[in-house]
Amino acid sequence: MISVLMNFRKRSALIASSLIFLSACTPSQKPASAPRLQPGEGDRIVFLGNAFFEQAIRHGELETSLALRWPEKNLSFRNIGWSGDTVFGQSRTFGRRGAKFGGPEAGFEKMSQHLAELDPDIVFVAYGFNESFEEEAGLEAFRQGALRLLDMLGALNSEIVLLSPPPMEPGFGAPAEYVEKRNAYLQRYSEEMKALAESRGHAYVDLFKSLKKEAGTYSKDGIHPSGDGYRRIADIIAEALGLSEPAARLDSEAAAQIRSEIIKKNQLFYYRWRPRNDAFVYGERKDEQRIAQMEPAQIEPFVEKKESIIRTLLEAQL
Repeated sequence: MISVLMNFRKRSALIASSLIFLSACTPSQKPASAPRLQPGEGDRIVFLGNAFFEQAIRHGELETSLALRWPEKNLSFRNIGWSGDTVFGQSRTFGRRGAKFGGPEAGFEKMSQHLAELDPDIVFVAYGFNESFEEEAGLEAFRQGALRLLDMLGALNSEIVLLSPPPMEPGFGAPAEYVEKRNAYLQRYSEEMKALAESRGHAYVDLFKSLKKEAGTYSKDGIHPSGDGYRRIADIIAEALGLSEPAARLDSEAAAQIRSEIIKKNQLFYYRWRPRNDAFVYGERKDEQRIAQMEPAQIEPFVEKKESIIRTLLEAQL
């Protein structure tokens, strides 16, 4: 019954937002200033992608930025980014010590299962960087893999925000010619992501173009954003989606306190869904110690406790 009610709420919210969107547009005009993201009370927002999202756990900037824009809505956030991952979910078959749990399709199945369990209302999707190494020859496979992913997310009645891959930055030891070549393909994969967003009616954030225009460096190694880089990316996302100003400045002491608790919460959730004893939980030794399969769920109350602290800190900004 609860699941039915939640799905009804999602469908109702999607229909309502669609009606609002359509009523504000003419067939030849899109509302450039209309917010593309309007979460409801108690919505769950999930970050899905590669190292771009996994490493964001350590900084908390993206979640802090979004949480402070709706401090009254009791939102919850879950990050299931996985370094090296693609739209096919390939990296999700790998565990510690190089163990591999299942064939090529197992990773996508694992991704689908995690998403279904989280029951997201909004999903931020960041892929394309790793796939771009296949260059022009890999574009069609990327397109088909992304379409399958979007179909899976659509079946969950989730609102989707697609992010382009960021550009590779020069100045970190790689030859300029290599950086230029990588960025040429990253631009192609970004354009493909944009085309998919437009064809499906999803919100799209072009990090590639926006970060190419940024002065100064945004990454720590030419590829992965630094803490300051993630804060600048949070601003890019907010601008692209037409979001309101945060309830507190992102460089304020209040935001720093919230961000600190968010980082702690996300680390707890990381252990919850990516247990260190993965071989015993779902890997090749899962039949040896069945009790290990119940241990990750025992972390959930600690995650919820952190969320309660974050909620209190956000309410103080109202």
